[in-house]
Amino acid sequence: MKSIRNLFSRLFILAILLFLSSFQFGQKNKSHKPSSPETYEEKTIGVSVNAADGTYSIFDPASHKSILRSQVAVEVDHHWLKASDYPQHSSSHENVSDDLGPATQVTVSNTGLHDQPDLNYSVQLHSAPEFVTIRVMVRNHSSSPVAVQAFRSVASAGPMIADLGGPDSSDRVLSDSFSEDRPGIKIHDLVDVTDGMHRAVGSQLIYNRDSKRSLFLGTLASEKFLTVLRLHVDKDHISSYEVESTGTTELEKENSLSESAPEDQIELSLPLASNAELSSEPLLISTGTDYHQQLETYGSIIRQVHHARTSAPSIAGWWSWTAYYFGLNQGTALTNAAWLAQNLLDLGY
Repeated sequence: MKSIRNLFSRLFILAILLFLSSFQFGQKNKSHKPSSPETYEEKTIGVSVNAADGTYSIFDPASHKSILRSQVAVEVDHHWLKASDYPQHSSSHENVSDDLGPATQVTVSNTGLHDQPDLNYSVQLHSAPEFVTIRVMVRNHSSSPVAVQAFRSVASAGPMIADLGGPDSSDRVLSDSFSEDRPGIKIHDLVDVTDGMHRAVGSQLIYNRDSKRSLFLGTLASEKFLTVLRLHVDKDHISSYEVESTGTTELEKENSLSESAPEDQIELSLPLASNAELSSEPLLISTGTDYHQQLETYGSIIRQVHHARTSAPSIAGWWSWTAYYFGLNQGTALTNAAWLAQNLLDLGY
């Protein structure tokens, strides 16, 4: 009898251990189970956010075909951190309202990377008019300060980028420039590139002549960063695309810093203290079949956000840039001011 009781005791203990191990195994699988993408759409644009890997997609609501699939990234201490580098991802959504009106907002948190700041981003879908905005945020939870060089709200690589339903070779690109004529703004065929890239500052429109569809991306502010868009082209197709909140050094190296010493070509690097947070500039994305309306909508939103005085009378003043560019100096400015005062006083100068 004693041996039978010992046998039952051992079997009971073994059953308990098996139960606990299976429970823990189930819990582990549950915590790593990828969540389903959150999808929201309007008539002309849809957005899908996958918290399992930190990516998002802009898609066509009619066909539910992805137009742009991307993740976000941040350059910290001269090292790029992508959303996919983080072991933990989570998301939350809410209805919000701001200067751009009501919107559905999804916030994705990418955390758990040892000794690195958290990388988060928010996606807002607006309905009147229809567009998506994206803002990337980094939070330094360590006890030591770090330095932030740039954010990427779009970090997209093959196989299909800016897929507008027609071959990439039929794309045309309109890129805004750093200055009004540096370089001159004109419409280019996709294959008409410089150093394999269509680079824009502020905004970029991609239009496919076969499908008649277009994709527009444009910054809504320039409070801390310049927004640089780089559409990389390999022969007749788009190979990668990034939209970056960064400094002016890249552009100035081709302009006022072109002949400067290396120590004067200073890269942007913003300090971020412990428990502090820093955000990219907000990026607007729209798509559809009316590229002109997309441009009009963007202009209207810029006027609204920045309270442009479109009804105010024009200001009388002196514009030195297109006359002197980098050749302006104190003597030239004083000479022009004296001439204006002597000859154009009656006109309000």
